[in-house]
Amino acid sequence: MSLSIRVRLTLWYVVVLTIVLLIFAAGVYAFVATEERRAVDRILRERADSFSRAYAAEVNEEVNEKAVMEVARDYARGEGDVFVYAANGQLITRSPARLLRMPDVRSVPELRDAIVRARTGSVAVVTTHGVRCIVAPFGGRYVFVSTESLAGKHDALRRLRAAFVVLIPVALLIAAIGGYFLASRSLAPVTRITEAASRIEAENLSQRIAVRNSDDELGRLASVLNALLQRLERSFQQQKQLLADTSHELRTPVTIIRSEAEVTLSRERDAGEYRHALEVIRSESSHLSNLIEGVLLLARADAHQGTIPMDRIELAKVIEETVQALQRVAQSRQIALSCSTDGPMPARGNAELIRRMLLNLLDNSMKFTEASGSVRLVSRRVGPDYVLTVTDNGRGIPTEAQERIFDRFFRGDSVRGRDADRESANGSGLGLPIARWIARAHGGDLRLVRSTPSGSTFEASLPITGSEESS
Repeated sequence: MSLSIRVRLTLWYVVVLTIVLLIFAAGVYAFVATEERRAVDRILRERADSFSRAYAAEVNEEVNEKAVMEVARDYARGEGDVFVYAANGQLITRSPARLLRMPDVRSVPELRDAIVRARTGSVAVVTTHGVRCIVAPFGGRYVFVSTESLAGKHDALRRLRAAFVVLIPVALLIAAIGGYFLASRSLAPVTRITEAASRIEAENLSQRIAVRNSDDELGRLASVLNALLQRLERSFQQQKQLLADTSHELRTPVTIIRSEAEVTLSRERDAGEYRHALEVIRSESSHLSNLIEGVLLLARADAHQGTIPMDRIELAKVIEETVQALQRVAQSRQIALSCSTDGPMPARGNAELIRRMLLNLLDNSMKFTEASGSVRLVSRRVGPDYVLTVTDNGRGIPTEAQERIFDRFFRGDSVRGRDADRESANGSGLGLPIARWIARAHGGDLRLVRSTPSGSTFEASLPITGSEESS
């Protein structure tokens, strides 16, 4: 079963705290045990030193063994045992058995060895039978043995262990509750973000997630999600607008085709009338085909589907072929169409898309140029770019329309000239938007340089190496 993040955070917190508390408890226990042992050893050493000083003071008044007996009698009143041995190992005196209930401590191997070493001046502290013993020489001829009970120290350590057994689980329980509370508080913004995001659907993409602190991690997460929602909203609006505009634009040619067919079929007509109807249907079908092709191209551009294949091309050759392909159209409209190139102009790009861009630009210029007018395409190298300039001496674009000419489905025929002929007004409003998209897809751009009543100039820039993103 998958655990929630707050539960996992709490468990990790409890596990880490458990390890820390166990290490701390072990350290405290070891420290207390060591200090207790040192305290007992200090008591025993002080007792041995005190016994040696008392013997030194007493020996001035009594015979050696008698002095030993006298001092031992005084120390026998204490809580521990006292044993005094002569240099030859003979037991001289001892106190009543309290801790070591044995007549002679030499029956214990550790103490027997310590007594032998004490004859050479060595002091030893030994633990046996739960009792701490000190073996120390004094007076140059005797060995002092005294004991101190460890029962009290063991009781203290036992109480300390019992305290740890109770306090550590209690501390972990409190820490778990506090950790869960803190994890819930820390993750509360995530819950709010999740709830806010779950309420956002296609109908309300304009809603945004509230950002309380943009400097912390969750605030940055909310900001990133808001940016994502903004991009989704923009893309969704583009698709909706594209669908609405496409539906609107498709209605006109379909209506014309249907109406022309219905009127033509309403009665018998001569061959000329039928020919005229078929020409109208053909014209509208061509317009409809161009419109659908443009819409599909822009839809793929909006969806960023695939990458544009880039090849080594000669831009001058593409320009010359495009101009040559439009010469018959230009002659039929009595328009002088010309171009100039700057050498072979090697570049990296998509020849078909660049040809489509040039066709759109030149067709747009010829569409609004009167008979006996001219359209010229000039290409040159400027720094790292090729600049393609299309100039005409047509009617120009009114100021109020210049900002919208690159909008999809915007047609300037109604504002560039109220007397525009049917062929001029038959555009789809997608030529310039497609041309700009092609330029930008290659890493360049397309802009309107100027437009006056005496003509317009468009300028497209294409990097010599092509767009890095597209390649």
